[in-house]
Amino acid sequence: MATADETREQIAAGAQAFREAIESFSGDWEANAGNDGGEETWSARKVAEHTVGAVSYFAGVIATAMDARAAEKTGGEFAAAADAIPALDASLEVLNRVFRYVEDHDMVKPVDRADSMDWEATIGAAMVRAGTHFTEHAATINERNS
Repeated sequence: MATADETREQIAAGAQAFREAIESFSGDWEANAGNDGGEETWSARKVAEHTVGAVSYFAGVIATAMDARAAEKTGGEFAAAADAIPALDASLEVLNRVFRYVEDHDMVKPVDRADSMDWEATIGAAMVRAGTHFTEHAATINERNS
């Protein structure tokens, strides 16, 4: 298992990839990407709103597990790609406020999360998932950038 510091570095890298995807976006922000097996796929806007909004979920799960102050809600509506950047910065402040207190021995502590989640119910896994969530959705936005 990665250390808490290594995991925070991975999260920062994922967040940077997400930032770069938003900053370089020049496609149609509102266009849905079509259908995937009968389900409509999200526009770049919807992906960005979901990703930034989910930060408060990850911060909240870990804050609760660490008996810390509740994490503030993150997210919003982004009429243009540029609107996502200030919200991303604000959400990263929330995330970092919570995650910076996690030490290596905390990584195995349990978290309360939905059974439908496909990651281990530990602080370490929640932190890793926060980072991969950024990376996955950076790739999604890059796919929409045409």
